[in-house]
Amino acid sequence: MAIPIFSEQLNFVVETAFTILAVIFCFLIYIKTKESYELTKYEGIKYFRDAFLFFGLSYLLRFIFSLIFLSRIAFDFILPRKIFIPLFILPLGYFSTISILYLVFSLIWKKVNNKILLIGGHSIAILLTLISVITRSHLMLIYLQSFLLTVTIVWSFLIHSKKLSQTKILYILVFVLWLINLIILGNRHHSLFEILAMIISIAVFIKIYSKVSKRIK
Repeated sequence: MAIPIFSEQLNFVVETAFTILAVIFCFLIYIKTKESYELTKYEGIKYFRDAFLFFGLSYLLRFIFSLIFLSRIAFDFILPRKIFIPLFILPLGYFSTISILYLVFSLIWKKVNNKILLIGGHSIAILLTLISVITRSHLMLIYLQSFLLTVTIVWSFLIHSKKLSQTKILYILVFVLWLINLIILGNRHHSLFEILAMIISIAVFIKIYSKVSKRIK
């Protein structure tokens, strides 16, 4: 039993280090854009920063899940899967999905009524989450989010100019970050590939924060 416990502890250390860094950068980006939004009241900035707020909250939930899971291994107590997993997927699915949608809103808010955006967005987030709960599979949620994100990337390039502006580069980085983290969430075994994905993810976080900082100055 010592080897499985050690393996889970190692996984927890890797997950914890990655999550702490991810949460820090999410909230740094959220805080960094606060002054810019308060000065301009630009709705695109509001949706962009709220996307990272929800993204950070989803990371915190993942960390809590890992902590509970490790405690189950270490102290050998039984969790009722039929209750625990849906309770975990519900808020995680909602926060991670709405973070993607808020990023979409930051691109299209001028083209659609904001009230419709909010009602439709939150409805979609709830619907996708309920689908994953009903199927009892977090992978279903990941597939749905990946599809939503891929469609968004293609669509954003079709409706916007093909010129590769600094703003478009920023959004490409954010989309890449989201996709990498969906891959990480879908594989919890912490293979070499996943650890590499985590390192790339943190590097993208740093690049996004750097670009946000330069744009605000």
